[in-house]
Amino acid sequence: MSALKISSVALLTALTACGGTTGGTLVTLPFSAGGAQVLNTFTTTQGWTVTLQTALIALGPFYFNIAPPATDVFRSGVVIAQVTQQVVVNALDPSLQPVPGGADGETGTAVAVEIDLFPPNATQSSSVQSLIRTNVGFVAGTATKGGTTVQFSGPIAINPNQATTLEPLIWLERVTGAAVHLTFLATPQALELRVDPTHWFDLANFAQLSQGTPTSGVYSWDVSACTAQVQTAAQTAQCSFLTALEQGIQADSGVYLFQLTTR
Repeated sequence: MSALKISSVALLTALTACGGTTGGTLVTLPFSAGGAQVLNTFTTTQGWTVTLQTALIALGPFYFNIAPPATDVFRSGVVIAQVTQQVVVNALDPSLQPVPGGADGETGTAVAVEIDLFPPNATQSSSVQSLIRTNVGFVAGTATKGGTTVQFSGPIAINPNQATTLEPLIWLERVTGAAVHLTFLATPQALELRVDPTHWFDLANFAQLSQGTPTSGVYSWDVSACTAQVQTAAQTAQCSFLTALEQGIQADSGVYLFQLTTR
């Protein structure tokens, strides 16, 4: 039977019902996630030297595709493996944390992974839920360029102002297809994810934050202001910063680093 295009339904059930639609062997494997082993201080492509103090992001479920999903079609990839649980990754902590439930699917090679970007669900700790709230992450640190220093702290969110009737918010709340090359085998394997937060800021201009008014010397941004019909110049600038940050976490390369190991 040829490969079957499926969505976010339970993959293992679908594969079993179809007798293994891509002809692979059913597999289960542990999954763990953590930060990439990067320095907390780095220089962005925009020339800002950033020192991060906090970098949290809520990720998952994950859908591993043998054919990349289309950017303009929701849940369009050909999925061979999935992780159904959400994980909140501290991208500044390189220690790998096991994700309950692991991964399941069938043997074959995935070339892209679709990652949902949703607010923390009830499985996450109360401290994480209270910090991230209805957003998908949280960052804090200091950015310096020339004679300008911006201390910042605020949410990572999918800018709701970008949602349309044809592309509702749930369509936007994902990494459409992060590039991978993962060959799932019938022999025992483990799946690992490391998140590199340095590329979140590739397009970020911290000078846009400094147009606002700091609180105790710290600049932030208001996600709700991005849906307002009328915005101040400072709010417009801050929403542009939020959009750049959103594009950073949705990058298809460099941010989400997956690998399979033997066990």
